[in-house]
Amino acid sequence: MILLAGGTGRLGRELAAILEARGVVFRVLTRDTEAARKLMGPGIDAVQGDARVPAQLEPALAGTDTVISALTGFGLGRPGPEAVDFNANLNLVRAAEAAGVRRFVLLSMRGAAADHPMRLLRMKHRAEQALRQTGLEWIVVRPTVFAELWAGIIGDPIVRSGKATIFGRGDNPINFVSVRDLAAVTVELTLNAEPRLVVEAGGPENLTLRQVVDRVAEAAGRTARARQIPVSALRGAGVLLRPLRPDVTGFVEAAISMATTDMSCTADGLALSLPGLQPTPMSEVIRRKFAPNPRTAEAGVPEISQASHV
Repeated sequence: MILLAGGTGRLGRELAAILEARGVVFRVLTRDTEAARKLMGPGIDAVQGDARVPAQLEPALAGTDTVISALTGFGLGRPGPEAVDFNANLNLVRAAEAAGVRRFVLLSMRGAAADHPMRLLRMKHRAEQALRQTGLEWIVVRPTVFAELWAGIIGDPIVRSGKATIFGRGDNPINFVSVRDLAAVTVELTLNAEPRLVVEAGGPENLTLRQVVDRVAEAAGRTARARQIPVSALRGAGVLLRPLRPDVTGFVEAAISMATTDMSCTADGLALSLPGLQPTPMSEVIRRKFAPNPRTAEAGVPEISQASHV
């Protein structure tokens, strides 16, 4: 039995779909079981619990052998990285070890480090360190940023109004990984990989934000006018908003990193973890979502407040 934490998020829903398709028995940890069943289907095995509250985890872990944690507090209106990406994961790790769970798979993020400028990645790093110090069979998956999420954030305004927002000059290469590919690799690692493993999971394409704008405009048949937000303005906004809106501050920090940090990568981690997988380029994610043909266009992605990761 696998316990899937964060199962109602963008990545979690893909993980659940693959586990179900492969006939793997799993349950979803959720704060609202009724909402989870409406979102994921009435047959889903959902158990109520909040990983921020340690006392609620013991019933959820009963009879489980493995935990996959796709928890994150990133997003507008969400609790924030310290509360979820570190504290909730720490609670889950400790409860899993106490319950006799064998394996724990943690979804972190590429670049997670104690000194990273993004609080999200600092908290991911702390969670990784806590997991490594246990006797659990641990696996850490570090994806780059989600292609489907950022295709929507950048592209939806283009379709609605012909306007796009880019951070800094918009010329910094960024690696985007498809959530579908990431979920497939995570399930394969969960079921078959040797433990004590860290996997960097990137997509096959590094694009600048300006290139993303151009590809969305081409796919949607629209003309896009890009509005540029200087890095200095983003940094100033982050300072002002930090004490008032930590959730917004997290998004601002992500924007700064996308403008200033080396975020290029390769798809080697995906290919090595799941031979035969053809990693999905960001350009293909954009085509699926924004192509005029309804048979090839995907439904719109949720707003950033529903995002499950950067």
